[in-house]
Amino acid sequence: MPENISTLARQGYDRWDLASHFGIGEEDADYKALRAAYDDLPEDPYASGSGRYRRYARGVFLPWSKEFFWMPATESQARDGMNGYYQGDNNPEYVNVTRNLPAISEEVCNNKLLLDMIQFDFSQTHWNEDDSVWPLYVGVHLIKLHIAEDGYEAVSSPNELHQDGEPYVFAHMIYRHNAEGGANLIATPDYRGKQPEDVPPADRLTEFQMERPLEAYAITDDLVSHYVGPIRKGSAPEPGERAILLADWVPMRHRI
Repeated sequence: MPENISTLARQGYDRWDLASHFGIGEEDADYKALRAAYDDLPEDPYASGSGRYRRYARGVFLPWSKEFFWMPATESQARDGMNGYYQGDNNPEYVNVTRNLPAISEEVCNNKLLLDMIQFDFSQTHWNEDDSVWPLYVGVHLIKLHIAEDGYEAVSSPNELHQDGEPYVFAHMIYRHNAEGGANLIATPDYRGKQPEDVPPADRLTEFQMERPLEAYAITDDLVSHYVGPIRKGSAPEPGERAILLADWVPMRHRI
């Protein structure tokens, strides 16, 4: 493996503080606009009552020029304001199902911070000789877990250690408010389909909690399995929320 390969590609996971990397704070206009995009996220149409809200968009990244373009929806998806998301058999809750998810608006897609995140994510990836001369498919998800009542939980999908079937997946914290839980666990691949309590200490590669805006982590899918726990409402009277931007990366020479 080349000496200059990223920690992410070498060990299977890594973490960053993108607020420091980009030199911005919570008063930055692009951050505030991106955060505002989570105010009107619709409920996940495939998980009614789960406390999960989301939008989705698809793009193409050219590794040789570092150009990025958003992909159009199909005619029927565009009429309904949707984009299609397919994971094959990697998500046990939606095996071989194309999920039509509410689309991210054009305004949000053009947000400079979001586009800078995509460029940063690419800089951490590593591709073999074949993949480096093919376009990369980039799926971008705005996901919010929202819980309004004590004693209930909002859960991510799937609610188990898993692999996504996409070579790299990045998670960027947008904000967290009055929320407890949501801890991340990264383990060896053998624990795909298991629960956190099934993983012995020796196979827990890292555990952490994202608390601050623009904290980020990523996984190299074939090297690890990963899990994010459900959230619960905190002690304040208002609802608990955890808002994340996910970006997954797939060579377009593979089926997607």
